[in-house]
Amino acid sequence: MRLATRDIALMASMAALYVVLSRLPGFPVIGIEGANIGVVSCVVPVFGFLLGPWLGGSAAFFGGVASRVLFGASPFTWLTLPAMALCAFVAGCLSRQRVGPLKSWVIGALVLGGLIFAWYATWVGQLVWVFPLLHWVALAVVLIFRGWLAYFIQRGEGLELTVCVALCGFVATMVAQMYGTLAFFVAAELGFIEVPLDAALFLGIIPVAAVERLIITAITTVLGVPILLALRAQIRRD
Repeated sequence: MRLATRDIALMASMAALYVVLSRLPGFPVIGIEGANIGVVSCVVPVFGFLLGPWLGGSAAFFGGVASRVLFGASPFTWLTLPAMALCAFVAGCLSRQRVGPLKSWVIGALVLGGLIFAWYATWVGQLVWVFPLLHWVALAVVLIFRGWLAYFIQRGEGLELTVCVALCGFVATMVAQMYGTLAFFVAAELGFIEVPLDAALFLGIIPVAAVERLIITAITTVLGVPILLALRAQIRRD
């Protein structure tokens, strides 16, 4: 993929925005003192909507690297680095019809499905099998709506656009949440964080994570819809 100067500039701008937003407070992570889910989580799906999967994912990745280098990060925080990149990547996939020769929604479904499978491959996933309930809902959204999500994000107006931005944002944020949970599990297993792993901990996370992710989805929608409409208007003027 050849990158134009404009593409690089946009990616760099989004990465810089990521660094700025990463300094804002967010939602606390259950079981890890001082860790939180930043406000940047609400904006990252919009990176994918605007820049597509590769550039949007790259902007989130490099923004995450820069933020960790500039402000410091624990081993656990470094382990969570791909979460936001995957979030932007999947949002970009769901808002485009194709990525190369492949249908984009298939790629999004494979990423989310792979993360769900990884959860069930762990011993705690086999105990707390109900944990990915919302992730299964997100996967069902992709499999049911498929390319229609991209169609209405690119051409829809009003309610159609709002609903599809919300659905894509929800799927993308559930991707990030599952990756973050798997990173949490791995970090605890490796001793990066001192947290007793048991079924009760993950059962307790379910309702809190559900509220967090629905709030993030709502904010993503409020931000994403006017930005996409403004971008369309600019393209028409050009």
